[in-house]
Amino acid sequence: MKVTGIVAEYNPFHKGHEYQLNKARNLSGCDAVAVVMSGNFVQRGEPAIIDKFKRAESAIYGGADLVIELPMPFSCQNAELFAKAAVSELKKIPVTHLSFGCENDNIELLKEISLIQTNNLDYNLALKHELKSGISYPNAVANAICKFSNKNINIKDIISSPNNVLGLEYIKSSIKLNCDWDFVPVKRIGSNHNDVDISGQYDSATAIRKSIIENSSLELPNSLTVKSIEMINKFKYEYQNFSNLNNYLNYIYYKILDIGIDGLNEIYEVSEGLNNKIYSNIFKYNNVDDFIMSLKSKRYTYSKLRRILLNTLLGITKNDIRDFMLTNKNNKSIKVLAFNDIGRQILKEAKTDGTSVINRYSDYKKNNTELNIFNLTDKSTNIYFLQFINKKINEEYIQNAVYVK
Repeated sequence: MKVTGIVAEYNPFHKGHEYQLNKARNLSGCDAVAVVMSGNFVQRGEPAIIDKFKRAESAIYGGADLVIELPMPFSCQNAELFAKAAVSELKKIPVTHLSFGCENDNIELLKEISLIQTNNLDYNLALKHELKSGISYPNAVANAICKFSNKNINIKDIISSPNNVLGLEYIKSSIKLNCDWDFVPVKRIGSNHNDVDISGQYDSATAIRKSIIENSSLELPNSLTVKSIEMINKFKYEYQNFSNLNNYLNYIYYKILDIGIDGLNEIYEVSEGLNNKIYSNIFKYNNVDDFIMSLKSKRYTYSKLRRILLNTLLGITKNDIRDFMLTNKNNKSIKVLAFNDIGRQILKEAKTDGTSVINRYSDYKKNNTELNIFNLTDKSTNIYFLQFINKKINEEYIQNAVYVK
């Protein structure tokens, strides 16, 4: 069986995602598509607009055969850590191809850039030299790559495009983890990644989320699939609201006060100095964006600061990341969110190769799987539902994987 793997967030699932799934299947000629998807918190440093099981079910109806979860805390970390964890999860199932959306689908060029960053020992020295000049990190990376590339292209444009950045990280992680996969890039169509206006059939997820949160009448964009609309309406009916980082601001302020300046310094990606700035700026702002902008600098981008605040909310420390990386390195289990009959066949092959398949909480103990990732996931899921009137507790114990016939 040929299986194409895809890394996704589906926040929420829309027609652009459906297009990518179908295009990846056609380009690879595969028999099945398996997705590793972020759970209730996503890589840009925020809660997903609706919960992971509803997003995973939408993906199965949209063309995926299997959706497994990208474990906490990796789903809400920087691109390098996010990609490495995602590739590690896909390696646990019989993947033969890796597909990803991108702004530039020249795979040979993307592979060359990845190899420069992975295998060229002088690249890191060049990058450090560029950073010492005081320029931003993206510019420093572009300048360092250009020193070793013979291509007459604008490297900065390539590495500054969000999907290209993740695509490069997927390739680099695949090289480092010795994955013998064919890469299948799918060029992005429709709106740009960060476009905020609804305009047509292929709107950005950013624009769709903005439209959903701001539109009280629940007239959903046409760029959503039928099943995704059903899941979004179901979520709204159950919880009377949608998930948004702004809804957690007071919880974030409380957590900052609770752990204090020294505790902030232990939070993942916080370096000395930022902890003081975070602490001194609490209660001055009524929304997360303004709070973040008060902390922003060349060193700390908007996205990085969102992740830091989310790490603070969830209590994810530098030691936690180190320990979870060690745990995940030796962990041969996968958490299933949704699957169909073809996905069931993928799982059977994975089991034959020694992977433990988790569909429900009891599987953790039955397979003697490490529980620390489950415990963090359980805590984060309970925090996810804090913002709603109709709160839910212990969902990780009671919710089983969704089977789509």
